[in-house]
Amino acid sequence: MNNIHAFIDRETIEQEAREWLIRLDGDDEPSSAQITELRTWVARSPAHREELLRISEFWDDANILTELSIPLTTPQGEHKPRKTFNSLWAPLFSFNRYSAIAASLMLAAALGLYTALGPQPSNATNGIFVTAIGDIQQHKLVDGTMLKINTDSQVQIDYSDSTRKIRLLRGEAHFQVSHNANWPFEVYAGKRRVKAIGTAFSVQLNSDSVKVLVSEGRVDIAASVEKQQRLEKIGSLGYGQKATFSNREISQLAAQEKTAVIDEISTLAKQELSRQLAWREGYLVFDGDPLSHVVAEINRYLPTTIEIADPTISQLRIGGRFKVGQLEAMFDVLESSFGIQVSRIDDQHIQLRLKPE
Repeated sequence: MNNIHAFIDRETIEQEAREWLIRLDGDDEPSSAQITELRTWVARSPAHREELLRISEFWDDANILTELSIPLTTPQGEHKPRKTFNSLWAPLFSFNRYSAIAASLMLAAALGLYTALGPQPSNATNGIFVTAIGDIQQHKLVDGTMLKINTDSQVQIDYSDSTRKIRLLRGEAHFQVSHNANWPFEVYAGKRRVKAIGTAFSVQLNSDSVKVLVSEGRVDIAASVEKQQRLEKIGSLGYGQKATFSNREISQLAAQEKTAVIDEISTLAKQELSRQLAWREGYLVFDGDPLSHVVAEINRYLPTTIEIADPTISQLRIGGRFKVGQLEAMFDVLESSFGIQVSRIDDQHIQLRLKPE
């Protein structure tokens, strides 16, 4: 079943989540049909599950029943005891009333809903995840894999019972893969596929290349073969290895002769590996990099365009650790430590040149 929702109406999801809480706030235990329907609703996208849990966090608030249009008195005029979130969900677990605390703990631990909602289906976290410029997101997928998405990126999750398939549509992402030898994990980027079982690696898709960096374990790289609907393995990467592949199909001859289409491959020291993955923690770290490289990297995280107006400083070596989003702090360092003049042309355009004597 195709369970991808490219565009999510947040207001609709909020309303539906509230309606679910109202429907379940009754004296009768939910029917199996209701549980099945709720499970289907939650599985539509991570946004559905997150919204249901977000609203439920406020269920113990004194105003929540009024906000959800739930009467505070019975038809006979007697006060109706206000249900807490614990008592709301306790009947779903086949527990007695004294098990409400246990039910709540189970629900809190089960963002994947390993409760009466049942084990999550393989496609429970399917969908398209998008980050804006300067935004970095982290998501835990249904199998426990941790996905971190870098700035201005787009990732499509397409899990099935047989394969864990990811498509990097734009930008960069890092995968901490949950080990499962019987459930292949494959990342498609351009004309390349990265295949792993239990490992950690990042993939960056550019217009003409695909970059892969392995921080744990080992991955296999495959490429599309010209005029054929198949992929051919062209190499493997291990811990600390980084490779750049041309983003094009390979010839049948290259496939037959196992000729890897690799523009560049290197093995990074542990410190350098950590530096290149610092974006996962919201930092950009440079260690003697040319200013041209620093500017190109920083521009990925900004709606503003930074331009080197003076070619004589493009190869100036820059070192430092900058927090993503703290543009002014970075400019202060460039001006005070590297003798660079920062000129703001307008709100969207900044130029760098050597400070005058």
